[in-house]
Amino acid sequence: RKPADIPRDARGLYVVTLLAVITVLGAALVLATSALQGYISWTTGMLVTILASFVVWSVDRFGLPYFGDVAAYVRAEAATVEKRALVRDRGLTLLRRLMMDDGYDRIVLVSHSLGSIIAYDLLQILWADFRPRKLEAVRDKARLKAIRAVDKATLNADGSAWPDSLDDLSGFRRDQWELYRQLRARDDDHPLPWKISDFVTLGSPLTHSEFLVTYNLAEFRRGVAERLFSACPPIADTAAGGTVLYQEGRSRSGKPQRAVHHGAVFAATRWTNIFDRGNGWLTGDPISGPMAENFGPGVENIQVELRSPLGRIFTHRLYWSLKATGLEVAAAAGTPPRSHIDVLRDAVDLGRKLEPSQAVSTVFA
Repeated sequence: RKPADIPRDARGLYVVTLLAVITVLGAALVLATSALQGYISWTTGMLVTILASFVVWSVDRFGLPYFGDVAAYVRAEAATVEKRALVRDRGLTLLRRLMMDDGYDRIVLVSHSLGSIIAYDLLQILWADFRPRKLEAVRDKARLKAIRAVDKATLNADGSAWPDSLDDLSGFRRDQWELYRQLRARDDDHPLPWKISDFVTLGSPLTHSEFLVTYNLAEFRRGVAERLFSACPPIADTAAGGTVLYQEGRSRSGKPQRAVHHGAVFAATRWTNIFDRGNGWLTGDPISGPMAENFGPGVENIQVELRSPLGRIFTHRLYWSLKATGLEVAAAAGTPPRSHIDVLRDAVDLGRKLEPSQAVSTVFA
């Protein structure tokens, strides 16, 4: 990519990687030239070789297992399409089985790194199949009321008009939970329930989607408008005017029926993104970051600062580590910062803070 096409949040990675390439090539050139001309001693040659080898090892150890896998997954090439389809099929088989199992009424999808891109894909595919359809005004009054509540926060299809934040993020997340509650039970009229209440991402490269999945932010926003990508809150159906609903026909008795469009998965699923800000290439987590720019202000972004016994060196795999130390960076006013483990536990929300007071049985898988 040209430097001008690199987004600001990925520019540091671009510069460091470019410098690594220059270092290796420069070291090889110096070594070869000096050896040919007899200007280099055995000791100097060894030092140059060790330096170049260390740079290559660093890229191979810390870069390729993460950035390389992500780049391979998101690129639609013959060598990756089949493997990507196999990965998706395994996830879809499991989730569909859980969705249709009456022993479960809630699914929380927790994903890390490349797994968050795979999980995001699974959510979109599942929603296209399980989204609420054939909704009738009288019969489905409670469901339609919950959808209308989410509609208050929907985004315009024109991504340039997105707000930086929601006036009431907590209220929007309550509305998402209520819609999930309305959709999780199946009946004869709606045989496909929606049970995924929460999507939790850790160290997610989705923050760089405009760079990884498309060419720039404008192209990514066009994908959102065309419903190739799902935003949070979802975009409104422009033809219907500010709602995620559209009319898809009539029942046999002539009653109009409505459906929620296929890009509105985050109408009924809360998204919590936990990230550690990267400082350069090997400190912090340069792979992760906030999601608001690409996916909308309905994602709850929580920044933590992680440390291992080695300090802040590449914290990408420390989000669930009991050996690491980590604190919430910007805690709510008047509350002490939570540990990184407490942040994760609160995001998973096994206690179901928004559930009505009656007892709810919990089954683990």
